[in-house]
Amino acid sequence: MLKDSHRDNENQVTVPDAAAFFDSLVLAAIAREIRVEIGARFAGVRQPAHDTVVLSLSRGRAVKHLLFCIHPRMARIHFAARPEATERLAPFGTLLRSRLVDARLADVQQPPFNRVLRLRFDALTGPLWLTGEVMGRHSNLVLSDDHVVLGALKVVTAAMSPRRPVLPGRPYRPPPADRPTPEALDPAQVRDLLQSPMPLARRLSQAILGLSPQMAREVALRAAQDPAQPAAEAAAAAAEIHAVLAEIGVTLRAGQFAPTLYTHGGRIVAYAAMPMRAFSDLDARRVETMSEAVDRFSREGRETSAQEERRRNLAEAVASVLGRREAALEENRKILAESQRADRYRVLGDLVLTYARQAGPRESTLRVPDHTAGGAEITIVLDPALSPSENAQQYFRRYAKARAASRALPGRIAQLEAEARALRGALVQIETASSADDLYEVEADLAAAGLVGRRPRSRPPVRSGPRRFRSPDGSTILVGRSGRENDRITFHEAGPEDLWLHARGVAGAHVILKSSGAPTEESIVLAARAAAYYSESRMLGQVAVDCVVRKRVRKPKGAAPGTVTYAGERTLRVAPGVPSCRPAGQRRPREG
Repeated sequence: MLKDSHRDNENQVTVPDAAAFFDSLVLAAIAREIRVEIGARFAGVRQPAHDTVVLSLSRGRAVKHLLFCIHPRMARIHFAARPEATERLAPFGTLLRSRLVDARLADVQQPPFNRVLRLRFDALTGPLWLTGEVMGRHSNLVLSDDHVVLGALKVVTAAMSPRRPVLPGRPYRPPPADRPTPEALDPAQVRDLLQSPMPLARRLSQAILGLSPQMAREVALRAAQDPAQPAAEAAAAAAEIHAVLAEIGVTLRAGQFAPTLYTHGGRIVAYAAMPMRAFSDLDARRVETMSEAVDRFSREGRETSAQEERRRNLAEAVASVLGRREAALEENRKILAESQRADRYRVLGDLVLTYARQAGPRESTLRVPDHTAGGAEITIVLDPALSPSENAQQYFRRYAKARAASRALPGRIAQLEAEARALRGALVQIETASSADDLYEVEADLAAAGLVGRRPRSRPPVRSGPRRFRSPDGSTILVGRSGRENDRITFHEAGPEDLWLHARGVAGAHVILKSSGAPTEESIVLAARAAAYYSESRMLGQVAVDCVVRKRVRKPKGAAPGTVTYAGERTLRVAPGVPSCRPAGQRRPREG
């Protein structure tokens, strides 16, 4: 089912790119909305990003903002709910501003089942065409007159595309439409194109113009076919598939659109120009316009995409540093193990000096009785290039080096172990972060500890603070999001009689259970499950969680943030999980 393609695990939903759903039917629905604005006057242009242009169209005091984006994964055209924050106009934005002065929208054209939208403006110099091409990485926005291209948001040279360059001064040529549209096919042609080993949905999308992968999946489902089966196996259902394609053609021609948003757990995960069986396991919500659906999805998706990219980059940086710390730990432990033999090097040096006369010239070994082992004969390795006394001095130097290492290495190893624990904890915190502020808190914590990069320059405007949950008996469960926040909730927000919980023996969040009286066992288990979930062991079926009153928790002097010792704990074994209820005014975090 489509739902599975949106889920990373049981509790996490990933919002796909806008381009996954912006098909020819969606563009047709938006073109219908733009036609209502024919006669509107050009009222300015903004350029929020290098790949995005926003045109303002006014009718009296009413102003609408038409957004064109050619980003490969977010390409789209729609009315935006509010103007985008703007940068200085790039050359193409400046061209639009100068050419469209006093222009009025005169016509809106979209070839059926084509993701090309042409807007004609009546300008002072004559008709001008603004053409938006929503075609993934080939998306573009082009301004032309009746003869030649005047400019493009993305100039395409002949070297970049010999078949279709887009350059000022050359005639505008629309993208090739080299496949049949859904309404142009008859049942026999549908049967012919199904003669392929490709999966059915993929074959339909590849062979038919204007049929996006999602719409091709929808066609298969409406024809009672498995979208993943080989297309050739569906040839017997060619008539049913043809009927569905014809039905879609009627919808487009008649403009019978039903803009719909699809949500999962309250988050927008898809949209469509009509109800989709492919999304039947998602929650459907009708909206007034197609633009509203695309705009809302794109805003949420963009925020999620930026957050996921930041999460991925931060996790990669932390994992890289952790790898170096673990390698250094292994090396230092080996050196420490070697240093345990320090006294042996001194004995070997003494023996070489004592029996130096028995060593012949350029001997590589010396066999002597070992007085530390009851006189048993041993073999001492020598460097043939050195004299016996020089070999003895070499053993004494190794003794001195090992002695020095045995004094310095334990502290260094302890420091590396603490840093590795902090980094493993940070990976858990990054993985479970549910907001931009959560990630900021982790990154700032790492920067303050000198582990990763510099402190982030600006904090997100919405500060969420520690995670807060309400248990059925009214107790509050606090969960720290970083090492420093773990310290804050443990030693500043928790009272001495509150309960402190932590997954046993692994990196994880500090959890505080605050209650006005003795908490119920149900609340303790809920807090323990939260401690298990926000830990390294969150993917296990059962996790050991230590629970102790906060007054028995101590922070060692000079210890890193989040590092504590405790005694008198009780250990519970629970399944990881997030409490289902939160205090009023706070949103439940996305699990994952």
